Amino acid sequence: MTVGVAHRVEALADRSEAEAAPPPTAGDVASLVPLPEILSEIVGSGVASKATTHVYDRTVAALGPELDLLEAVPVEDVAMVHPLLGEAVTRLRAGEVIRQAGYDGEYGVIRLFGEGEIDRLAGSALLFDAPIQRRGRARKARAGDDATGQEAVQEAPSPAVSSGLEGVLAGLDADQAEAAASVTGPLMVIAGPGSGKTRMLTHRIAHLVRECGVPASACLAVTFTRKATEELRARLVALLGSAAQEVAVHSFHSLGLAILRAKGEVIGLGADFRIAGDAERRVALAAELGIPESRAGTLLRRISVLKRTGTRGTDEENAARAALDRIGRAAGWVDFDDLVVLSVALLEAHPNIAAHWRARFAHIVADEFQDVDEQQYRVLRLLTEADGNLCVIGDPDQAIYGFRGADAACFDRFGRDYPAARTLRLSRNYRSSGTIVRAASAIVGRQTEGVTRPAGEVIALHTAASEAAEAEFVAAAIEDILGGHDLLAANRNGRGAGRAVGFADCAVLYRTDAQAAALRMAFDRAGIPFMKSSPAPLAGHPGVTTILAAMADDGNAQADLPARIADAAEAARRADGSDPAALSEAKNWLVALAASDAVAGDAEKLAEAVALSTEADFRDARADRVSLLTMHAAKGLEFSTVFVAGMEAGIVPFTWSSDEDEGRLAEERRLFYVAMTRAKDRLILTRAAERFWRGAVRALPPSPFLGAIPAELTVSDGALARKRKPRATQLSLF
Repeated sequence: MTVGVAHRVEALADRSEAEAAPPPTAGDVASLVPLPEILSEIVGSGVASKATTHVYDRTVAALGPELDLLEAVPVEDVAMVHPLLGEAVTRLRAGEVIRQAGYDGEYGVIRLFGEGEIDRLAGSALLFDAPIQRRGRARKARAGDDATGQEAVQEAPSPAVSSGLEGVLAGLDADQAEAAASVTGPLMVIAGPGSGKTRMLTHRIAHLVRECGVPASACLAVTFTRKATEELRARLVALLGSAAQEVAVHSFHSLGLAILRAKGEVIGLGADFRIAGDAERRVALAAELGIPESRAGTLLRRISVLKRTGTRGTDEENAARAALDRIGRAAGWVDFDDLVVLSVALLEAHPNIAAHWRARFAHIVADEFQDVDEQQYRVLRLLTEADGNLCVIGDPDQAIYGFRGADAACFDRFGRDYPAARTLRLSRNYRSSGTIVRAASAIVGRQTEGVTRPAGEVIALHTAASEAAEAEFVAAAIEDILGGHDLLAANRNGRGAGRAVGFADCAVLYRTDAQAAALRMAFDRAGIPFMKSSPAPLAGHPGVTTILAAMADDGNAQADLPARIADAAEAARRADGSDPAALSEAKNWLVALAASDAVAGDAEKLAEAVALSTEADFRDARADRVSLLTMHAAKGLEFSTVFVAGMEAGIVPFTWSSDEDEGRLAEERRLFYVAMTRAKDRLILTRAAERFWRGAVRALPPSPFLGAIPAELTVSDGALARKRKPRATQLSLF
């Protein structure tokens, strides 16, 4: 039978074009993108997520059946429901789609919008947050609508906690509204997981602009990552329309870069200074000091902490730092940390320049305040007076970056430096089930408060024989949760059958990146699609450095930037034995950056964008894949189901000896708290009886953190096995 099948395949493959043509009786064929995938791209959420399902239901209610909408409904009618959907359908019918090929286990992607294009086209559109209009029914503009007649975003929380206000703040709860409306003087907002801090932050800015008469250009929002800045911009577009483009949204490092680009010459920087990556700096330092590159790399990491904390190191570290400064000035480059360090030095040495920036930004909001280091704190201090309009938002229980210089004592320091500051709290957790909130609170020794959801499922605890068995358990559990992952089961949208569930609803978190290998192997065997994200700097990715090096030598400076990137990736693939998957991944990242507003096809700006980006910035929430993440990389994300793997002493908490510093152990406890609170509905904690760890197979005891979770909130292996459904058997094709 197998030979016969092969023979028929060869016969079909050898057909001429005339023989392969469809018969005269064949019907017409249309290439379509499913409506949930289109909406997923516009909304910025997974295909099977609640957000996309909710929008899908509202869309078909307004416009009729999906197939009719994609093929026949007048585009003008679609655009009345939402302009972006109208544009998407127009492109689909014209065949104007973006095809991104897959590779080595990575699925290809079909898109209708380029990188950053949705934000540019959105204007004052509201991304489906405004009530959808029925076909044929017009609505008169009324007070509170923006200039396009669109209604302002109104995602009302439970009436029991509604603010009772009107206008921009109407959709906030009482605590969020109080924080958003407190726009005069310094303010510190303590915001726990799932409390709506980003929602409060963006509504605060919208309230300032729309209802307080503050120019959008006088508002500055500061956060930590490129991805976070993009999310803030997208939300502000939904609230402010075109005026959102005037709001300054920066990471601390992009803000420092803007300050140095404007006035860096006063501290000796050339107008064409660039940002050097770790590899270049490591090679230069090793050559200057006559030491191995491995030692130079260790010194670079230590110097980074010294710069961020503003402290002095050992004689060797101080000498290496001075050498780096000399090399950088001679070569016309700065490093990533210098963007903040040198901007602080500039503002402190030139009060007139600092006064200029203070006058420019009358209102500043700083997100994730618990993660600021000494230099970032000083930037905020230099940009505001002691009674200035500075709002900082964060959570001391999520301070997890002490190892790179962040100072969790910043909250106490803020109170001293801004004596007139008010302190408000957002304590309601809208994300996690009551059980997860109770368990997480116990981990950090807090009284349970702010529970808004029912208890839900208890937390599952599983012990596997080995790390491979642990990974197999996770894969099997995901299959069970999804009810089997054939095409119908994995992509069901849940209409008429309960809540939507998809691969994108699941995440596996771990303490160290080395733990991902066993999980990837298990997922590959099970055929489970996944994506792995890392907070590593983009500039350090081998594929990125290879492509950029090839571009520097290509002699095509005037050519189209995306084409240069693609050509450089292909040349690298043919010439020096680079990993094809790494090159393909890097090419996609660089092409996306090249198309962004910040780069706009400029090769010099591309280098800056690379220096300011991390691999995690390119995590696509719309892809229906399981997320594999370190606990640090998971910060700021949420998933219906979360597995935390490696719950063993020495891994969680991560320790090298039994006499670890208490402050570091406290940070490890907060990191586990962050991991737990990524889960909305289901939390599963797994460990291995033994695993290959630090060069040998070791039997590690359970994590001491497990003992802090109240026993009534957990279920162990025996009960879990009795509850699990039998696994489905895959039928043979033959």
